[in-house]
Amino acid sequence: MGSTFMGLETARRSLSTHQWALQATGNNVANASNPGYSRQRLTLGMTEQLSVNFGGTKAGQFGTGVRGETLARIRDLMIDQQYRDESVKNAFYATKEAAFGRMEDIINEPSENGLAHALDKFWSSLQDLAVNPDDTGARSVVRQRALTLTQTFNYMSSSLSKVQEDLKAEAGVVTKKINDLLTKIGDVNRQIGDAEPLGVLPNELYDERDRYMDELSQYIEFERVPVDYTNGETRGNSQRVAEGRIDIQISVPGTPTPTKITLVDGLTGGVGKINDMEITDAAAGTTTLVFDDLPNGKLKALVDMYGSATGTETHDGAFTKMLKDLDVMAKEFTTAFNDLHKTFYDGNVQDNPRQTGIDFFIVGDAKTVTVNPTILSNLNLIAISKDQNIGDGSGALDLANLKNAQITFTGGSSTATTSIGKYYQNVIGNMAVEASQNGNLAKSTFALLSSSDQRRQSVSAVSLDEEMTMMIQYQHAYNAAARNITAVDEMLDKIINGMGVVGR
Repeated sequence: MGSTFMGLETARRSLSTHQWALQATGNNVANASNPGYSRQRLTLGMTEQLSVNFGGTKAGQFGTGVRGETLARIRDLMIDQQYRDESVKNAFYATKEAAFGRMEDIINEPSENGLAHALDKFWSSLQDLAVNPDDTGARSVVRQRALTLTQTFNYMSSSLSKVQEDLKAEAGVVTKKINDLLTKIGDVNRQIGDAEPLGVLPNELYDERDRYMDELSQYIEFERVPVDYTNGETRGNSQRVAEGRIDIQISVPGTPTPTKITLVDGLTGGVGKINDMEITDAAAGTTTLVFDDLPNGKLKALVDMYGSATGTETHDGAFTKMLKDLDVMAKEFTTAFNDLHKTFYDGNVQDNPRQTGIDFFIVGDAKTVTVNPTILSNLNLIAISKDQNIGDGSGALDLANLKNAQITFTGGSSTATTSIGKYYQNVIGNMAVEASQNGNLAKSTFALLSSSDQRRQSVSAVSLDEEMTMMIQYQHAYNAAARNITAVDEMLDKIINGMGVVGR
């Protein structure tokens, strides 16, 4: 037979349990605006059943109340993984999109300040000079247009180099951030490993580790590997619902199977590091990577735009390619112009006979090419005459026709024999196509990232409407338990104070 006070104890358990359920709900409401917080719910379970004999052969079991089983956070690990997969893709394409945007701002085509416009103005000034070969003003315009053209080359090259160095510096910052996050994940792992054997679920530590992994997923692609369960056996976890410690691994292509590199070792506490094209395993040595081995993410995008050289492998980044193309353009164009300019006669009337031309440009790469200082100081040294006649400007027309001359450009992103205008159009066309592709992919991956984040928030985020509903439910249950205690108290009062007084 059950205890006379069993009903009182049952109601007391209900009061206590629903009080803690209300506390969990209140904590959810308090953290509704806290990013990275996962809502928590007190899981309720029945206490032991009590067997009761009703008399004769009749018997049954009565429940003895309710208890809190565990305070679990509501989280879907599969959705988390989907979110991180999309996060790393979006970070890769968005980073490249931003870098291409800076490149396009510098190239600035089509515009009145771009290289194509400077070339057109230079050709036009030579055509004008061919009409007025002895006009000092026309010669001055040619000199100024040539100077503007070389300064445009100089500006584009130096600006692209500056952005390229910024990308390198940003890659260094990202590398430090990655290593810092790996260290933090390792520290939280150790704290989780210390707390779980004590029978608690360290939900705050789980949330903290997930926040670090969410941030890490922007920089590199990695795999989250649970290590506290092996063949169904636990390693120090007192509860099966405990998430346990984890490994952070990345996959490097290999033959016949990819190589797994452990950056965070959950069991030993070891933490590896990543440094541009080198990755240190938490338990092994350092692996030197080629570009294709780098895990996807923001770091790879930065290296892809900047370029890298590791061992015998050289990976030309987008900025390196553009700088090489500009260098080739500047060198081949000025060389061809000088070669033709030196075949004509200058405009110095004191020369008898007049001299053939000198180098019009100082040949160099895009950053250093300039107009010959001797030409800058003496306009008469611009050679445009074929017959030593001061009134002959046919050479200027031939120089202007270099606009359509076939020039072989070697050493850039591709080798081609074409005019300088078409070569430049091909260079900026390739840039525009690649920039557009990355822009479209950035938009697509962002849409997928937003969708997966919404699914994750629908599971883990705090809904104030839902919490208010649960709060009312727990409040009513608490009130009912209190009324139950009152009823049991009245019954006990009758037994204790109202029975056994007959005949007094």
